Amino acid sequence: MSKAPAKSASVETKPLRLLFVGDDPKAAPDCRRLLDNSGMVFRADTARTPEDFARQLRERPADIILFHCPIAGWTSGDALARAHDLAPGVPLIVVSETLSEQLAAECLKWGVADYISQDQLSRLPAAVLRTQKEISLRAAERRARAALRDSEARYRSLVENATLGVCGLAMDGQILHVNAALARILGYPSEKELRDAGNAASFYRDPRVHQDLLAQYRRDRRADATVEWIRQDGKTITVHTLGWCARDPQRGNDYIEVIVEDVTERSTLERQLIQAQKFEPIGQLAGGIAHDFGNMIGAIIGWADVGVEETPPGSRLRSHFEKVRHQADRAAALTRQLLAFSRRQLLEPCDIDLNQATIETLSLLEKVIGANIQITANLSPHLAIVRADPAQVERVLMNLCINARDAMPHGGSLTVETTNVAFPHGSSAHQPAVRPGEYAMLSVTDTGTGMEAAILDRIFEPFFTTKAIGKGTGLGLATVYGILRQHGGFVQVDSAPGIGTTFRAYFPSSHAADLSLSPVAGVRAALHGSETLLIAEDHDGLRQLAQDTLTKLGYHVLVAADGEQAVNEFRAHRHRIDLALLGVLLPKLSGPEVYAHISRVNPDVAVIFAAADHSAVASLHPATHQGLPVLQKPYAPRDLALKVRQALDQHARLARQD
Repeated sequence: MSKAPAKSASVETKPLRLLFVGDDPKAAPDCRRLLDNSGMVFRADTARTPEDFARQLRERPADIILFHCPIAGWTSGDALARAHDLAPGVPLIVVSETLSEQLAAECLKWGVADYISQDQLSRLPAAVLRTQKEISLRAAERRARAALRDSEARYRSLVENATLGVCGLAMDGQILHVNAALARILGYPSEKELRDAGNAASFYRDPRVHQDLLAQYRRDRRADATVEWIRQDGKTITVHTLGWCARDPQRGNDYIEVIVEDVTERSTLERQLIQAQKFEPIGQLAGGIAHDFGNMIGAIIGWADVGVEETPPGSRLRSHFEKVRHQADRAAALTRQLLAFSRRQLLEPCDIDLNQATIETLSLLEKVIGANIQITANLSPHLAIVRADPAQVERVLMNLCINARDAMPHGGSLTVETTNVAFPHGSSAHQPAVRPGEYAMLSVTDTGTGMEAAILDRIFEPFFTTKAIGKGTGLGLATVYGILRQHGGFVQVDSAPGIGTTFRAYFPSSHAADLSLSPVAGVRAALHGSETLLIAEDHDGLRQLAQDTLTKLGYHVLVAADGEQAVNEFRAHRHRIDLALLGVLLPKLSGPEVYAHISRVNPDVAVIFAAADHSAVASLHPATHQGLPVLQKPYAPRDLALKVRQALDQHARLARQD
């Protein structure tokens, strides 16, 4: 037996059995060598006489018979006839030094698979491989014919018990027959009621797609398509249809057989995966822009506040500063939306009652929504507690409700619902990258204009909006998407033109036994102090603002523009410094690295980290940075002063307890 390497060109793993027939002692070895070198897997026997030929076929039937002509005492015609008698249906390949007219005629007569002249013997592997493929095809054809003979007896049972939908259609789309599975897919109680629907055009969300498919059947005799259908209950589903034209032997006309698979869940998962992959680089870009932009906004807000404080009330200059502050606040809000989309905003999560948060937010929205829209709340009485940032939950509901309001310019109904939803392990109903488990679901449904599929595919993209210029930033739904993802949840949307839209926001359940809302710290009336502070901030404007703000409040302030300078300043003044305000993403040495140096030199120093986004905070190690306060950028001077005073006071209280 000759063995092939791993990259065998053989069609089948089962060795091919060859029978070489000829009396030339060099012919069989030459042929073996060529086939071996080609990597073919085969077994070969050799017959030199008619008697030997007959014996070999009786003992070991061959897949291909290879004749090397001429053979002494045996005409080519006799040899081919004998092969036809002893091994009917076995392909014959003839190798000959010359092709005479008589040999050519005999080859045609006995249906020789291939003829190769001796000077083109290198063609032999290709000829054998091609013949082997023909053997496989003929075997497959025989199996198909056998299966076809049995198919009519099994057809009805197969159709009636299939999990895939099956239907027969006339060439104009009229329904001829259906099976129970198709009735289930389309939500019909019985096959008869589905047949009574008349024409398959009624299944299609877009009837033009149906007409295009019928044209393809008439042109190509088959069609393979993934399309959207409408169930009897009005729900849109995605189905994969595979159909072909067949001939009705009784009526003598063509009809269409179609197999239907409901791929709604798979299609949804694919879209969500594509969406997640598409949003990832956009989110990184948005987050990076927001981080740098936030530092600049922080400086503008701070200096605007300084200008307001240092100019007389009612003066024109103070009015200018107030306008600058107002516009800076709007820019800061835009920055927060970008951070929310990119899942990089700082969160303050706690265990909250989503029902209570919904009631409170809806009370704020009543005047915003408008009197021509009826608001209905259907809240589950046993809703799971969720771990979330209350402000971000409010933002999610507000954005969804305002989006619903804008979809109903002439009024309508807005329904807010909550319920518990579980996605078990192995379930395909949840989105990729979302863990199986229990969720509290918050849905917002409107009776507005609805959306086309093309809009749905882009609905969560930042800055994508269908509203007129000046009517929206296109960040509302992108913010919702980012907030849910950052909380470990996700958002789904169902919509159709003229039907309305439903958004479903899923928050992971916290499994908390008791509701435990985080207390809001009281604002100290006195923000002044006399302690010594070290401020490490690489943004010049923010560093100068922080230094001026805290100096005016009585603090002694040391500054550093990078991590190395901060370490040097601390070493030089280690016994004086009471608190260090460290940017997390400092050049040369990061904030956490500076903190490590400070802790080794003087572990009694209070520390605040300043960060613009969640990714920076995520770089803090839980074991060494747990419980350290974080000041979110951009910040106003009063926020800075309050955070510093709170950190110093808390540090002093802990020191007294020790």
